[in-house]
Amino acid sequence: MAIASAASARAQTWSGFVEARGFGYAERALPREPWVVGWATAQGTVEQKVSPALRLSATLRAEVTSTGDRDLFLDFADRDLRRTAVSLREAWLSWSVAPTVDVEAGRFLLGWGKTDGYSPADAFLPRDLTDPFADEKLPLWGIRTRGQAGAFRFDGVFVPVGTPWRVPVSSPRFAPVDETVLGLPVVLEDGENDLPRTGWGALRLLATAGDWDVGAWGRTGIRPAPLLTPRPDLAFLDGDAVAVPADRRYAREEAFGLELSRVAGAWVLRAEGAALFSSDEGLGDALIWTLGAERAFGDGTLLLTLAANARGTPVDPLLLFDRAILPAFLAVWQRTERWGSWRAVWTQGLRHGDGLVKGEASWNATDALALTLGADVPYGSRFGPFGARPDLRRARAGARWSF
Repeated sequence: MAIASAASARAQTWSGFVEARGFGYAERALPREPWVVGWATAQGTVEQKVSPALRLSATLRAEVTSTGDRDLFLDFADRDLRRTAVSLREAWLSWSVAPTVDVEAGRFLLGWGKTDGYSPADAFLPRDLTDPFADEKLPLWGIRTRGQAGAFRFDGVFVPVGTPWRVPVSSPRFAPVDETVLGLPVVLEDGENDLPRTGWGALRLLATAGDWDVGAWGRTGIRPAPLLTPRPDLAFLDGDAVAVPADRRYAREEAFGLELSRVAGAWVLRAEGAALFSSDEGLGDALIWTLGAERAFGDGTLLLTLAANARGTPVDPLLLFDRAILPAFLAVWQRTERWGSWRAVWTQGLRHGDGLVKGEASWNATDALALTLGADVPYGSRFGPFGARPDLRRARAGARWSF
């Protein structure tokens, strides 16, 4: 019994971090908006290897902000309009049902995109834009099967109940609304939210042909990004602003995509294309393509991505979220140093000429403690998704202790 208990303890691992962050803003549209916002996070993960074929893992996160605009309850499916103070990030079991087949069930994070920065293969994945410049993925409840059959690799996902995107708080600082009524700024108020009652399914096949990695995928189901319908007929005066309720609904969409990648000298070249179809008049169809290139420089990498939609949108692209920045060029340069790491990101919108520059440097004070300084600077036309948010220019600092 003692030997069995010791073996079980060795198979269990704990990890996590505690982090404090602060944001200082250069501007504010309304007196109610703070100059400085604090954000504290604690996250822990436990993983248990039950047997050579079975693993369990769970991750829990707790957060608090100085603005105090969060509900204090646990939202197991992340379907609430606002980010909750406590969230279950992951809770899954992975079972190797055969030498070349794994099944994962529960709550997990998913990423399919080949081109970094933007990928049509990730369009069905929900995002948390509580911090619109962080672009954090939301986990899913579902079943995933991965494996290999002959020369092909496959990856299938079934999500029975969809998790919608969490869009930013609709204040002038976060929402791209450049309108005034009677000299007062306009803010969007949360209206009706018709949550998706079903989810989606997807299947991807991959293979290697000579120097090329090729893939094809298909998806069908409810698109997680909401379609917004402003209701100016229900507008009301909200202190120092005019509030306009915006209802949310979710459309069904089918998508098919192809992906290619290969190594060419010092570069890794990637390309993706996807056709997306919807009968919803507010969403329409799309033909999205991306080209990407990656090169390693010592302990760093340079990532370049060009993305565009070959079809026009029936509404303002700002209302479609995942297509709002298209067409766009993205560049990410990151490097690990002896003292820590640094990262620079440039996103340039090609429709209105607006963009976003992000920079961050992290110093490893100890093996467990890292200190970070950074800045986020949107610029350009007020008609673009980045230039419409000039009040989000900010500096940030943080400290993270990992265990």
